[in-house]
Amino acid sequence: MPIVPPAPGTPLPTNVAPLPRLLAYLQALDLASYLHRPKRGLTTLTLALLWLVLAWRGSGRPEHLAQLEEPLLAALLGCRRLPCPRTLQRSLARFAARDVRRAVEVAYLAGLPYRTGRVWAAIDAHQLPYWGRGKLARFQKGWAGAQGRPLRGDRLYLAVDTDTGQVITYLLARGGRRDHQALAVLARRVRALLRRHLAGVVADCGFTSRASVAALAGTDIPFILGFARSAPIRRRLAALSGQQWRGLREGGAIRLGPCPWDPRLRLFALGARTPGDQRGPWVYVTSLRTAGPQHLAATYRRRWRAEQAIEELHNGHDLDHLVSYRLHPNQVAVGFRLLARNLAIGHQIAEAQARPDTIREPRAFRATRVDGLGTFAVEEQAIVVTPLRPQPPEPPYPLPWVQRLVRYAA
Repeated sequence: MPIVPPAPGTPLPTNVAPLPRLLAYLQALDLASYLHRPKRGLTTLTLALLWLVLAWRGSGRPEHLAQLEEPLLAALLGCRRLPCPRTLQRSLARFAARDVRRAVEVAYLAGLPYRTGRVWAAIDAHQLPYWGRGKLARFQKGWAGAQGRPLRGDRLYLAVDTDTGQVITYLLARGGRRDHQALAVLARRVRALLRRHLAGVVADCGFTSRASVAALAGTDIPFILGFARSAPIRRRLAALSGQQWRGLREGGAIRLGPCPWDPRLRLFALGARTPGDQRGPWVYVTSLRTAGPQHLAATYRRRWRAEQAIEELHNGHDLDHLVSYRLHPNQVAVGFRLLARNLAIGHQIAEAQARPDTIREPRAFRATRVDGLGTFAVEEQAIVVTPLRPQPPEPPYPLPWVQRLVRYAA
């Protein structure tokens, strides 16, 4: 898609006037060591920026690169024209999946100094479906909760900050991997990243098994996990007194005694929030022996932030699209979408110098931080952007990856 370069000093219209601020924040995090790979032609840093801008614009598909046909973007990237979708697709082989995952983690940790309190991490799984009809043997079946049935695809495991919704770390595996096999791995990685800032982890009953509970208990990481209502648990619930059943009304919680798998662990039951909901009570196992059931219930309910993050990634960053039949390109492509989410939320935290009262979801963030009318002009190594609405003076924004400097005209 050729873009005719403007003559120096000639103003051109643009629809991404706020974008340089976001790119400057990204390049100030020093992620180049994870995303740079020597290659001829376009650098991997430029290609990584294209993947991120594509995710901020709501897509994860190289064939949607035509949506980025924007003269300002080409100027910000320091290239005469944007690459073709095939080049962008093939660039995934240049990145290491572990380095993209490390970039996601570093982008999350950059906002930690601005916050107070300790972090509860919610671990959840999501099946990225493969809707094609060919090469079915390359994908394994796994449970897709959104569709209520097993689907072929890849399995994405997320550790999500229950306060901000950022992705702490992640793992993309074959679709047939069992959830309980990934619990201890993710929990150990979260502890290695957060250390003293980690309060504990929460997860639903799909991650609970004897082996996973024993492995997690051996790490000394506090946890609250869903617990299946097996026959012994149903007998415990049937033996509850009338006073205990009254305690379960309207979302109340009560203790159920020690866990049958490990006497050091405790069970508690949580009732439905509305009288018409007949699904409860739900049972959970925890390593927090001294905490009261109401506090445990309130802590576990924060797990909804992981489900909300998956929903926002699905609707705002095209999470469910697989770009390849092979696992490695999908790991890298999904990693860029998760990195785009962390950078979007981290940018809001850095601007507020604290946890904002309102964190904008992807589409609202795009409307205020990515899209915006204005004009720009290229003056040697500097780009002067004039937004449509006048704004107070701002310091220049350096873009070291592409050796550019962006100034906003008042």
